[in-house]
Amino acid sequence: MGFKLLLPGEYHIAKRPIILETLVGSCVSVCIYNIKSGIAAMNHFLQSEPTGGAGVDIGYYGSTATGYIIKRLFEIDDAANHYKAQIFGGAAVIKSTKTNSNIGKANAEIAVKVLKKYRIRIVHEEVGGNRGRRVKFDTGIQETFCRFAGEISKKFARV
Repeated sequence: MGFKLLLPGEYHIAKRPIILETLVGSCVSVCIYNIKSGIAAMNHFLQSEPTGGAGVDIGYYGSTATGYIIKRLFEIDDAANHYKAQIFGGAAVIKSTKTNSNIGKANAEIAVKVLKKYRIRIVHEEVGGNRGRRVKFDTGIQETFCRFAGEISKKFARV
């Protein structure tokens, strides 16, 4: 089985089992899997929506990155009820002098909004707080593992 580390602004659509992993703080990662066929996708986006016009990097924004991976999955199987999604990240890890500046919260909200638009059921969310999260998505068994950055969980400890 392969492995891919997703960096900020990246996404991956998996037609075969693979382990996808990322580290998010205020960024958000959406993991989507198809319960019938096993296809899956994961993204790691930095901001909720683009503010400018042309030349948008689709992986950078939640509205475009999440919409893009859903559209690619729907090209293979367009039955929304075959998909389940999980959302991770959206923490307030960056201190800002602006009282209304909460990038993490906006990122988590746009993920929910896009998934609802495509009628994909959200089965799990780990968002908010003030700490980053390490997310591992095993598409072969359709499971995610999440822990706070810097923690060593017994699941991941090697003896």
